[in-house]
Amino acid sequence: MRIKYEVSAGGLVLRRRESTYDALLIGRGTPRVWTLPKGHVEARESNEQAALREVREETGCWAEIMTRLNEIAYWFYVGKTKHRKSVTFFLMRYLSGDTANHDHEVDEARWFDVMAARRALKYVSEKRLVDIGLEFLQANPDALGDRPATIVAGQQSS
Repeated sequence: MRIKYEVSAGGLVLRRRESTYDALLIGRGTPRVWTLPKGHVEARESNEQAALREVREETGCWAEIMTRLNEIAYWFYVGKTKHRKSVTFFLMRYLSGDTANHDHEVDEARWFDVMAARRALKYVSEKRLVDIGLEFLQANPDALGDRPATIVAGQQSS
């Protein structure tokens, strides 16, 4: 049997809303399957660069990485080929952008209250990433606060 190994990266993008947080999810299909944005790491691209690029492409939004959350690995089949995919996820802070500008790979990008996002996510492993992200924010309550402009993936945030 042929085995193909794939490496991807993605992110849990959060923004502060009053005393809670919103999370950015992508949806595909009907009925919608909600997941975190992620995609393949390209040649000569770091996991961090790939995660930022994929978030931008799939959601239309710019973000910056706050911390690494976890790596998820799983197996699946395409035809007669077995695939092992590992995805490194990062906790990200929303900077700018509009979900209407998502690319053709997704049907919808949408902001959810963080707990509604957790319920909407299809995969248990991604629900756990929300838990890990919230634990990080509990330990670092100013992580999503206002900060000076930074350079992120070649773009300046405001």
